[in-house]
Amino acid sequence: MEKKTKLYAVLFVLAGVLAIPLIWAEQGKEWVVAQGSLVAIFALLGLAAWVWWKDNYRPSELSVTVATYARALERLLAVVAVGIAALVLNANRYQHWQYSLVARAIGFGIMVAGSAFMSGALLGFLFGSRPDSSKTSGADSRTNLEEIADWLTKIILGAGLVSLAKLPALVGQFSKYMGGALGEPSSYKVGSTTISPENAPIALAIMGFFSTCGLLYGYLWTRYEAAVAEDPTAGDASALDLVDHWLNDPPATNDKRRPEMMNAVKSASTAAKVRIFLRTEQHRRSSEEDANERSLPIFQALVEADTQEVFHRNRSQFAFALMGRKKDPKNPAADWNRALDLLNDAIRIRDRSRDKGWRGYELARAICQIHLDANFNKDPKQPSDAAERQSIRADLDIADAREAALKVEKDLIDEWEKLNQ
Repeated sequence: MEKKTKLYAVLFVLAGVLAIPLIWAEQGKEWVVAQGSLVAIFALLGLAAWVWWKDNYRPSELSVTVATYARALERLLAVVAVGIAALVLNANRYQHWQYSLVARAIGFGIMVAGSAFMSGALLGFLFGSRPDSSKTSGADSRTNLEEIADWLTKIILGAGLVSLAKLPALVGQFSKYMGGALGEPSSYKVGSTTISPENAPIALAIMGFFSTCGLLYGYLWTRYEAAVAEDPTAGDASALDLVDHWLNDPPATNDKRRPEMMNAVKSASTAAKVRIFLRTEQHRRSSEEDANERSLPIFQALVEADTQEVFHRNRSQFAFALMGRKKDPKNPAADWNRALDLLNDAIRIRDRSRDKGWRGYELARAICQIHLDANFNKDPKQPSDAAERQSIRADLDIADAREAALKVEKDLIDEWEKLNQ
């Protein structure tokens, strides 16, 4: 994440630096240099946007229908990006630099494109919101929004069919009106050739292209949202997505989403909880302090969701994360006590389910007991009480090879054993 963030900064700085030759070329009337500088600036900004998209976008793990709509929306947005690039290239033409109309052409073009896109998206929303006759059994199944969308769609289509013969002339007049707003002179000379600008066809092309894209986007987005709402796995996908963001985004960007993420984990299906557990366990294996800290609320949510006490690994991983975190100087025993309780529960659930293995739990429990041993924490350290020594010794004898878990505590165990021989 850090490297990609630096890449954003480099791309934006380069785009800003290119503004210097752009200004110089504009003042010196070096139009070719100005054209190249503007294209380079927009290319760098587009590349920065693409890198950001690749870094932040994570596809939803939903049904085939939802995934199909999502892919269609992605491709449509790519088409819109191509349209914006064409708009900028048109505004960057030589004549616009001669008459100082580049900024005006870009701003005006984006405004026309934006209004056309939003108008088309609204119409697409109306089409997409109409009730599906194959899935409805009567008027009661319709929502007010669907009924309104149905009425408006019929009105718009009816009015359009009635005025179909007048439409070409109206569109032509409107495109001339929009093209004239650019303010370019009616004609100009390049050498000995007199050129008349063709802003009306360009305005018509912009409106047609972006209104069509907006229509498709509005329709596809509406159907996408409806498919997500009907997908029984939507909650699972949301939980998985929130967990991914929680684990991989910088802490400052999503700490406020902790309650939302934990509630989503608790509400997920058992299959989704298993996947969340495996992802979080793998993430924590990096042994980095932040990775360990970020795993804590996820394991906590998994433990709290397991009210029937079925899964022992949730509790053991939560305990390991607590043991590995940086302790609060004011109350260092809090995490050790909580980890000890979790390990006791994990061992009890493991034994009850007759799940063989997982003897590292006893080793971890012994380490917690050593850290909580009042005699061992005295200065100088003293042997443990008979009952405490017997409990710790029993766990150490049961545990598998000690190097298999919590290697960082080997010195602690050796020191305790020397005192308690």
